[in-house]
Amino acid sequence: MKITGLAVHTFEPRPNAHQETPEYMSAMTRQNGVAVISTDEGIDGVVSTLAGTAKQLASLWVDARDHIEGADPLDRGGIENVLSRRFGWPARVLGVLDYGLWDIAGKAFNLPVYRLLGATREKVLAYGSTVHHAKDERFVEIALEAKSRGFTAVKLHPYSAADHDIRMCYAVRKAVGDDMNLMLDTLAYPGPYSRHDAFKVGSVLDELGFWWFEDPLPKTDLDGLAALTRACQKVQVRMADRVEDIREYAELVRRRCMDIMAGPASFGITDLMKLSAMAEVNHMNMEPHDFGGGIASLHVLLAVTNADYYELAVPQGCFDTELYPGVYLDPMDLDSEGYVHAPTKPGLGFGIDFAEAKKVTEQTVVA
Repeated sequence: MKITGLAVHTFEPRPNAHQETPEYMSAMTRQNGVAVISTDEGIDGVVSTLAGTAKQLASLWVDARDHIEGADPLDRGGIENVLSRRFGWPARVLGVLDYGLWDIAGKAFNLPVYRLLGATREKVLAYGSTVHHAKDERFVEIALEAKSRGFTAVKLHPYSAADHDIRMCYAVRKAVGDDMNLMLDTLAYPGPYSRHDAFKVGSVLDELGFWWFEDPLPKTDLDGLAALTRACQKVQVRMADRVEDIREYAELVRRRCMDIMAGPASFGITDLMKLSAMAEVNHMNMEPHDFGGGIASLHVLLAVTNADYYELAVPQGCFDTELYPGVYLDPMDLDSEGYVHAPTKPGLGFGIDFAEAKKVTEQTVVA
């Protein structure tokens, strides 16, 4: 089997009706895309990603074509090593390629990818991950709605203003009670807290029994992160989206700058499995970070033992099926006990109705 080409389809940008922005920020939109890696045996690797990443993949593919097309898609390590070392492909673009190659492998062997990785379970708990909201009341409403649907945990994305965030955390904890795990993620405008604010918020999260405290400080503040990790007695420090390469995690782990490693799902399955192994030998969890609920990270979760939760956006579908109705097939769903179950189709188990996708496609590029 040989790789023969790439096509990327970028969809029209759509505003997220659930995203609330303060007056000082412009309204946020999302633009999705799909990358399709083709082979000479008619087995395609289909990957959902952001439109910008899909376009970047198509652009970089042209220069590296001779090292991709004609190669066996099962030779992931060799292909990705060349693209990383010789051509300098960024991790997030390599991740899309990696997902596509794993999708091809699963389809070739007629197995879901998590079975190829070495299945450890058939279901995993999911936490509801909010979009950004300007008002405390909306976070409370979303958390209560998530709890009623079966979620046992919710992650909150405020606008990183310490006093406001503290007030919101108190309100949500009071509303949902003590039997729901809560997480706080500072990945929003204007960015991580100052050291003073991070320790202030961390102390409150300890008091409220939060599960983790995500990206509280810049990744370059190793001393601050290490001190905050030591200071927080209950809430665990988690580093996620601000890390751009798996090698950056080595120093964060060595300096004990976190309690939980968060592997950005955009890195791809191969790198997520490496991060899981790094975390395991250092006695910590690796929780994949996949805002929006991409199916690929679910396969990793089903193949490792040092992870607790799958990330699923709430309201459910707000980043895919709701923005582009009819385009995405077999969306993830939650059972009554808060679990997401293993995909049953070969490969990633991800499907696109290309007839419907054509109706919302802004641009198609064949590399």
